[in-house]
Amino acid sequence: MSDSPGATTTATSAYELIGGAPSVREAVDRLYTYLLADEQLREYFDGVDLPRLKGHMAMLLSHVLGGPATYPVEHLGSAHARLSVSPAHYERVVQYAAGVLFELHVPMDIILNVGQVLASVQPLIVRPAAA
Repeated sequence: MSDSPGATTTATSAYELIGGAPSVREAVDRLYTYLLADEQLREYFDGVDLPRLKGHMAMLLSHVLGGPATYPVEHLGSAHARLSVSPAHYERVVQYAAGVLFELHVPMDIILNVGQVLASVQPLIVRPAAA
């Protein structure tokens, strides 16, 4: 940041702070390695086009981190409707995501922000509990 007159300052996004697209790709690759290895979660990915899914996740993570990608968060509900994601499974995915970001030495404030966003979209993804 410069204090010279007439200098402009630009806020650095979380996306830039963590290393941009290469870091997001690494995070997504690691996340799916864990998700596919988890016996409780792997069935959600049967028959799924994983490269396409990873691309969507990278766009979503980039969007959440303030990167150049935008993601239509409102489509998360329709994209997950057929899956009947349980609250416990959703929480498991969130824990893996936080763990991956931690492994990649992402600052804790950014990890917490991602967690808040994931909590805010949970109602779009998780099936309502049976009455």
